[in-house]
Amino acid sequence: MQKRFKFYLTSPVIVLFVLISAFVAKASDPAVHVSPKPNWLSVCKPYNQKPSARTIENGYFYALIEQQVQVEKQADYHHVIKEIISETGIQNASQINVGFDPSFQRLDFHEIIVWRAGQPINRLNVSGFKVIADEKDLSNFIYQGSYSALLILDDIRKGDRIEYSYTLTGRNPIFNGRYCDDITLQWYQPIAHQYTVLITSAQRKLNFKAFNTIPKATITESGGLRRYEYEAFQVPAARDDDTQPAWYEGRARVQISEFGSWAEVVNWSLGINPADVNIKGELAARIAEIKAKTGTDKVKYFREAVRTVQDEVRYMGIEIGQYSHRANNPEKVFKQRYGDCKDKSLLLVSMLKAGGIDASMVLVNSSVREHIADYIPTYYAFDHAVVTANVNGKQVWVDATIDYQGGAGTDIYFPNYAMGLVLKPGNTSLTSIPPSKAGKIVFNDIYKIKNDKASVEFTVKTTYTLNEADDIRNRLASSGMAETEKNYLEYYAKTYSKIEPKDSVTVTDDLEKNVLTTKETYIIKDFFTTDSETNKRSVDLYANYISHQLPSINGQTKTPVSLSYPLNYDYTISVILPGGWDITTRKEAINRDYYKFASDYSASGDTLLLNYKLNYLKDYVPANKLAEFRADIKKLNYDGLSYSFSYGTVHEPESSVNGYMVMLAGFLTVGLVFLGVWVYQRETPGIVFSHGTTFTPIGGWLILVAIGLGATAINVLINLYTGKFFELGYWNSFAGKFTLNYRVLIVTTVVGNIILMGYAIFNLVLLLNKRDILPKAIIGYFAYSTVFAFIYYFITLTTQGPQQYKLNQDAQFALVRAILVSIIWISYFRRSSRVEHTFIVPYPPYNYSYEGPDAHRSESK
Repeated sequence: MQKRFKFYLTSPVIVLFVLISAFVAKASDPAVHVSPKPNWLSVCKPYNQKPSARTIENGYFYALIEQQVQVEKQADYHHVIKEIISETGIQNASQINVGFDPSFQRLDFHEIIVWRAGQPINRLNVSGFKVIADEKDLSNFIYQGSYSALLILDDIRKGDRIEYSYTLTGRNPIFNGRYCDDITLQWYQPIAHQYTVLITSAQRKLNFKAFNTIPKATITESGGLRRYEYEAFQVPAARDDDTQPAWYEGRARVQISEFGSWAEVVNWSLGINPADVNIKGELAARIAEIKAKTGTDKVKYFREAVRTVQDEVRYMGIEIGQYSHRANNPEKVFKQRYGDCKDKSLLLVSMLKAGGIDASMVLVNSSVREHIADYIPTYYAFDHAVVTANVNGKQVWVDATIDYQGGAGTDIYFPNYAMGLVLKPGNTSLTSIPPSKAGKIVFNDIYKIKNDKASVEFTVKTTYTLNEADDIRNRLASSGMAETEKNYLEYYAKTYSKIEPKDSVTVTDDLEKNVLTTKETYIIKDFFTTDSETNKRSVDLYANYISHQLPSINGQTKTPVSLSYPLNYDYTISVILPGGWDITTRKEAINRDYYKFASDYSASGDTLLLNYKLNYLKDYVPANKLAEFRADIKKLNYDGLSYSFSYGTVHEPESSVNGYMVMLAGFLTVGLVFLGVWVYQRETPGIVFSHGTTFTPIGGWLILVAIGLGATAINVLINLYTGKFFELGYWNSFAGKFTLNYRVLIVTTVVGNIILMGYAIFNLVLLLNKRDILPKAIIGYFAYSTVFAFIYYFITLTTQGPQQYKLNQDAQFALVRAILVSIIWISYFRRSSRVEHTFIVPYPPYNYSYEGPDAHRSESK
């Protein structure tokens, strides 16, 4: 369970959205136009083969995905054909949705045709389009001025082919005509025919980088234009895993950039985002105020400037047109008291420079992080802007968009962006960013139990440090205490239905040390669960905070798995119980290159202490380590995060012996004795003979068999005696959800082992008497031991609790051993000549004539 926080779009943001929408609607025309197809298109040859039916999902497939880009005309042509193969496809593929930015783009549709039974039906109707604002990031306080042209097609039927084409004309002027793009050549639906063409001036220098396997480009030149043509057939659907890192891309794509180096990107960025060196107005007054307050202390000036930008200038981005990459003037940003990441970063850089501190804006990618090094130089590589500054010789990194950040001086947390492009004249490469010291969350859940009938006082104390303190401080400020208390209570009510708050949540915040502590106190009624059969009161405790940080992966996951790095959880459950505890201290640990886990179960006086630690050391687990990771998660979820205990009086008879189990064992033993005698005394049909003195003696591997049978019988007897299987207290010690499963396991263990012991003794008697039925009997014995081991292993899988993992591991080992032993000895008793010549004595023995092996064989003939 994780504590959930709700965020709502505030009324001021909605008002701002309406005003900006009205402004954009007047400034540009978010409309759909109709025009003929461009005359510069390359010819895409028809292709009519369908993908395999078993690969088609969602009831449709793409018969054609065509994209042609004319760089010089700033035009992108798209041509799509979708074929509906089922009613599900009608639901999923009967809409056309095209996004565009009317501030610099024009949308022209050329055709919309529904092909039915080979006949075209024209569906191009401009009035049918709904042009709606498409602000997916508005909840994150970013307005981009983008729109979607949506057309819902009516009367679509199974077997229809929907064909449409359109062109988007125009490029963002902020790029000064320099072309960069990232063209995807594989989608999440199968594509029968994929055709992509890039048309550019032969004089334009472009750089390409392929990701994954892409079609080989056919390059031609004509009329001063160069064409790059990519064509593929039967392109399979791409597959993503929910757990894969944001930087991982399994699709085929090609990156294109007109920038030849990162130095060129730096120069372009500096040209559109220069620091303000002639500051006036309110910003100049604030800078003077900070200087007067901090004097010549640059560390104090730095911290005051950072606090000003982080706390007084709220995050809100109006990224329309060129302002997708151009920052607003710092004076304007400070006066309006809002801006996006580049606005706030440029404002902070300007303030720091005004205070005599060398500072620069830095472009980073918050998702791709250090994998940005895999990209060729391009302005599309980044999604965030931060700041770096040299303060008294110390290089400091700052994210100006972090709210309520604690820490003293230059000791503030910087997120793990790993690598960035520092916008400083002369810089020619990406820069590795040293990781900050990661924060930690220390959870302390304390249960105070008076007795098994009274309500339990439940106290939760949580301490957050560094970045974790920054995060929770921001969340608390955003949600408010009333909403926070409500969310916390709902969180715990999922586990304890009868829980109610005892006091309000208290918050202690040390901004200088950047440590924040919350304290919650609750009263839990009906904390214990009562077993109806034994009247035993029990509790199951589980490390939910740890569990919910473990990703859910299965055997089909083939990509790297993302981790919440950096993560450092220290979770302690304390249970204070009158009378104290009598438990065995248990410690476990898992240490891998990517994560660490440790648990410690102990008791001190009247307090039970369950401590769990989880650290993620990297931001992902590679694909070749997933089997190990999956096994570790399974172990933790089954056994490593849980603890159960019982409390209260068990109404047992005076005797501590489980009479029913003793009776079951007694009747079973007597029955097996009678059965063994009856089987042994069954007369074996054969040839009458008189006892001889030339019997083949027992030797070779048969001696090991005899020792093994005897040892098995003795070992089973000892385990049954020492295993507490016949004690009533042991029978009643399993109270809770899996009581029945454990009791079935006890019965299976006793019954199965008594049969195994009897079977071993019976075979030992047959072996020592050289009975002719020994080979068949002992083959049955080994087969039974394997079946019994499998049944025991299966039942252990149905249990859960602190003992489950060890039970399962022991059962798994026993099953493997039984299988191997059975294979070896069954083969031996079926093929050995010694076995054939040794075990020939029937019942009764005097009815068989034996003069030696050769005589016996000739007589048998």
